[in-house]
Amino acid sequence: MPRNGKSRTHTKKAIAIQAVKDLESTMLSNQDSTILNSATNLILRIGKRHGIRKGGYSGLSICRKCKTALIPGRNSKLRIRSKSLKISCLDCNAVRTLGPSFMRD
Repeated sequence: MPRNGKSRTHTKKAIAIQAVKDLESTMLSNQDSTILNSATNLILRIGKRHGIRKGGYSGLSICRKCKTALIPGRNSKLRIRSKSLKISCLDCNAVRTLGPSFMRD
């Protein structure tokens, strides 16, 4: 085993990636706002600690300003303008723009 602990950090990162995937599936399956917001907070905390980003657009995104789950039609607006996707949070009025090459799942 190397002294710098590279194998240990690799397994921790793999576990963190799996945890983020599980939390995303929890977000997609639940409609309760407290569960959604706690899952988004956990995703952001795991991402900061392990350097993991939420990949692609999976129908739900996270507002980086107020740290809530953005659900289209409930607390966010989605607009497609000139090959770009604009996601607006209705709670804090933050706007996020995804360019023409955003990833779809």
